[in-house]
Amino acid sequence: MLANLLRFYDHYPTVLFSLKNISRSAFAPDLLKELDFHGERQREIFEFAQVFQFDEQAELMLRNLSFQMQEDGLDSMFSSVRLPFPAMLLTIPQPATGLWPAALITQDQDSLYTQVYHANNEGLLPNLLVFKSQGASVEVLQSPTLKLANAIGDEITEEAAIEHEKSLCFDFLSIAVGMSILFEHKAMLEKEEVPAYPRAERRRAQKSGRTLPNRTIVKVKLGELGKRQVQASQETALGDDKSKSKRRAHWVQGHFMRNRAGGISWRNPHVRGAGSVVEQERHVSFDGD
Repeated sequence: MLANLLRFYDHYPTVLFSLKNISRSAFAPDLLKELDFHGERQREIFEFAQVFQFDEQAELMLRNLSFQMQEDGLDSMFSSVRLPFPAMLLTIPQPATGLWPAALITQDQDSLYTQVYHANNEGLLPNLLVFKSQGASVEVLQSPTLKLANAIGDEITEEAAIEHEKSLCFDFLSIAVGMSILFEHKAMLEKEEVPAYPRAERRRAQKSGRTLPNRTIVKVKLGELGKRQVQASQETALGDDKSKSKRRAHWVQGHFMRNRAGGISWRNPHVRGAGSVVEQERHVSFDGD
């Protein structure tokens, strides 16, 4: 995904002109200037953004927690959470079919900016909007890509773009916030830094006279407590008998909650009940969007 985004913004907006078979000279100078600046700025951000790659189980757990946070109204406090990096590209496993989404999230003091992208076998679909979150306030900003689409004559309204992008943007933003908090709790998530470019690709670049940046991808997977969180959520979903649960020791799901300082805290999954926990093998499955 990172390579796709870098290539796209290397040739932005020319790649869009080419797809529509329209000359650059057909557009007003002010729009061209805005498009050029946007392409350069996006490329700069992707150059220093830290890439996070979730495995299926980590994504599933964080998505479930994301839904709970939004249900509990904790999204109004997202901007109070300090993300581990000022710019983060969140990627998930590529689905077998359909579009492959990713999100860029940047933080500037108490403001969070979220953009969502989609890839498929034919190329990349850039974001049309940027969602600026500041406390409970959400401001919708049009990207120059949407302005270009309107100038070309594509009938894409801001309302249609919001319907297409907003839900996914806030899902990814919730995942980023949840991940940032859970990194502070041992054994909920594990992370491993791996080179962004395989050794073979580095050798090919060197032979052609190019130097690839020395950057890493953070792979995120479940820690031991994270696995217990999934176990507890599955047992809840299966509707274990409440009277049995009160007598037998079992894992209870952890959850996010408001703290007295006005931020978001996390309570780890824990054992409740009498006796020893009866371990049951659970198979975690995931259906990508």
